[in-house]
Amino acid sequence: MMIMKTPQALINTDSFTREEYISVIKENNRELSEGALAYRLREDAANGNIIRIGRNQYVFPGNKQSYGHMYSDEAQKIAAEIENEYSDAEFQIFELTQLNAFVNHLYAHNTIFVFVENDLVDFVFDFLHRIYPGRVMLKPSSDHYYRYLVENQIVILRLPSESPRNDSAPWQVRLEKILVDITVDKLLSGIVAPGELETVFTESANQYYLDINAMFRYARRKGSLEKFRKIYMEYTHVNTERQKC
Repeated sequence: MMIMKTPQALINTDSFTREEYISVIKENNRELSEGALAYRLREDAANGNIIRIGRNQYVFPGNKQSYGHMYSDEAQKIAAEIENEYSDAEFQIFELTQLNAFVNHLYAHNTIFVFVENDLVDFVFDFLHRIYPGRVMLKPSSDHYYRYLVENQIVILRLPSESPRNDSAPWQVRLEKILVDITVDKLLSGIVAPGELETVFTESANQYYLDINAMFRYARRKGSLEKFRKIYMEYTHVNTERQKC
């Protein structure tokens, strides 16, 4: 069996597509068929030689890791209750204490943000309000949020289209969505102190694989693509001009 070397031309890129990977392999192995090239890609992904970080986005393994968060018991309980009541509902949960892995000033009090697909927002709010009276807010303004804030407050928000999805754990939020939301979302951008943003972005980019295309698609859906792109490039020093969105 022919042993094909890792395509050096792609090693230093932030990420690459299936087409880019196959093109580089084909340059050095012109005798291979399209089927053999596609098989090589699948094998390398299965063996961990390359890592899929998003839709048609891959990276080579290095010192980074895939993002994950150990959710609080309260957040897991809420997720289970929603899944039991609305088995087909599309929702994601972000809890404020997730940011403690990145910020200098830790959040001592938790808020659980539940993003729900548009058609079910009101239903999920009514459902959780019956279980947790006095603890659930529906799309609050910043003033309303802070005025009635309690420990483990539950905030129901709409889940926009193009929100990055976690294929292995659908209700668990991806880091790409968090970075966009704390930058451009009306409510969440007011919760994270501006002075903490650089630390959050720098640590995220240094520690974890990020699907930049997914972030930019989501930022565009939020109507803030250029604002987010500028902030991301400023804090991570990553040139994103080649990224599609």
